[in-house]
Amino acid sequence: MIGGGLRSKPARTHAFTIGKVLAQIRANGQEENTLIFFFSDNGGPTPQSTSGDAPLRGFKAQTWEGGIRIAFLMQWKGKIPAGKVDDRPVIQFDIHPTALAAAGVKAPGEAKFDGVNLLPYPTGKKSGPPHDALYWRFGQQIAIRSGDWKLVKGAGMASVKPPAAGGKATTDAGLYNVTADIGEKTNLAQKNPEKLKELAALWDTWNAGNIDAAWGPGARRNAPNAQPGDPAQPRRKRNQSAN
Repeated sequence: MIGGGLRSKPARTHAFTIGKVLAQIRANGQEENTLIFFFSDNGGPTPQSTSGDAPLRGFKAQTWEGGIRIAFLMQWKGKIPAGKVDDRPVIQFDIHPTALAAAGVKAPGEAKFDGVNLLPYPTGKKSGPPHDALYWRFGQQIAIRSGDWKLVKGAGMASVKPPAAGGKATTDAGLYNVTADIGEKTNLAQKNPEKLKELAALWDTWNAGNIDAAWGPGARRNAPNAQPGDPAQPRRKRNQSAN
């Protein structure tokens, strides 16, 4: 949050609440037995809420960096080095396998996770990136991040038209080097057609293994036996997408 007044109150409230939780963990002598994650569920809210995501482009519910790039913190006293900063991209899907590993629980052999166990990375046991690529889809909006490069179809692009339901495809997506251009200002699709083709193929392969979303844009249309005006119907089948 930026500034004072109403804009800073949520930040102060969150800090106070988190402080109380951490204080209780310490009071109970459980810091060395507690793995703590802290993150936002998405980027900054809408412009109407006076949120500011600069220098990132976009807001909540968008696949621009302003909608998906957030702070992600981990603490486990005595297990994870304190004060260490790591710029390798991760995702909330990583929490599940990381928590299982911390608890010493072995997942069933048939279990398939979209995330990975993060514990070997801050401890230095693994030096490579946790993910070869990260994927998103939300209605017509899509994105894939691989290394420095990101293919994206985000809100405001000519190929993303209201209503934002359905139509998931990499056609007319933009290409950005988000390491050199964190604000996603320069579309490099025409200058790097091979990289665009590479990322599009990766996203298409990933998306082919997904089911239709049971929530978000297009959920009513895609839900089984849905009628006009019906709420989204939940599905039990695994959903790989980050909708």
